[in-house]
Amino acid sequence: MLQLALPSTSARGTRMTRLLLLSLLLAGVCQAQIYKSVDRDGNVTFSDRPPSGREEAEAVELKPLNTAPAPEALPEPSSRREKTGDEGAAAEPDIRVTSPQPDQVVPIGDLGNLTVNVAVEPPLSGGEHLQLYLDGTPQGGPQRANQWQLEGLPRGGHDLRVDRLGMQGQVRASSDTIRFYVMRPLNIRNRPSTPAPQ
Repeated sequence: MLQLALPSTSARGTRMTRLLLLSLLLAGVCQAQIYKSVDRDGNVTFSDRPPSGREEAEAVELKPLNTAPAPEALPEPSSRREKTGDEGAAAEPDIRVTSPQPDQVVPIGDLGNLTVNVAVEPPLSGGEHLQLYLDGTPQGGPQRANQWQLEGLPRGGHDLRVDRLGMQGQVRASSDTIRFYVMRPLNIRNRPSTPAPQ
């Protein structure tokens, strides 16, 4: 049997009474009927059973509890192997040439200079580098920057590829090989002379 006796006090006693009632609700005692009785000395008692003596008891009507449906169960996490596979797929290195574009005709003037740009996903980690190949020949050494300045390119078609190199120099990813065309003005002064037709 649960029984709480409260001394009779003024407003403070009323607040205490409400607090105790609230704690009873939270403790789950609210499932049973609650009785309130006052003895001849003015002491207030709350109990889950009516008093056995001559004291009069009144049933305390408790307000209904607020309830909410249980949340839906979360989906079970994927197995470790699947998670590793997804992370591996997400972390797969990718590299592509963004400039020049495939089959682009590039007018680059007398000097034959061209800027090459690549996009790298995810960004290079600590020991990774990029290596540019023009017509199968490496241009300079491996570098961390994703831009190159090529100079003196001859007229005509050229093949371009960039490799992503790991810490040990191994190829981790390669861009597609793109073909582009250089258009330069013809330097008439340096053109070999041809004999006039006879």
